[in-house]
Amino acid sequence: MTEGKFLALWTKYLPAIRILLKKAVTEQQTITLSKMELQSIDNRKNVNFSFDLEISNGKIENSMLIPQMGKDLYAVLNGDMLARKFMGDKKINIQMTRASVITFKCESTIGSLPA
Repeated sequence: MTEGKFLALWTKYLPAIRILLKKAVTEQQTITLSKMELQSIDNRKNVNFSFDLEISNGKIENSMLIPQMGKDLYAVLNGDMLARKFMGDKKINIQMTRASVITFKCESTIGSLPA
């Protein structure tokens, strides 16, 4: 029922997310989303806008535990040629807290593969 309702939000923020992901290779990056903007998408009382998205080599690792908001973010990233190419050889963690703060952590998996 709620599938895809955050796609427009993530598409809007995609240019900024691309930049933050690239910068996250050297140090953790954060961005804060507007609570009003989130509530305009889902105005249920006491909605928990948080998730922990783990992406390894372009594949989502913990998909069963991710709320639709996080799955929509992955769908937008995976649907974007530049982001998909970037994610191909990285381990990425994207965490969103209840306070609408998104943290990006990223490390290259090249060179860390077993011999």
